[in-house]
Amino acid sequence: MKILALASLIALTALSGSVSAQMAATGTPHTMDGQVTKVDAKKGWVDIKTPEGRMKVHFPPAALADVKVGDNVTVELGMKKVSSAK
Repeated sequence: MKILALASLIALTALSGSVSAQMAATGTPHTMDGQVTKVDAKKGWVDIKTPEGRMKVHFPPAALADVKVGDNVTVELGMKKVSSAK
């Protein structure tokens, strides 16, 4: 299984509320298995379908050179609060 990992959240859409709440509450990385549904390696975007929901994640384009639609992947996400909402 290919592994995609992020030290910090770059771009992410369509995460379910429960996953977001878990990350915010624990501050620890969250790991999800999923399947690649779309890849734009030139721009660095990959769409992944997981049991928790669908997401679009950005990576350096070179990191996606061997990633193909249908690949099963594991994504590890972390979130770091940089400021409080005003």
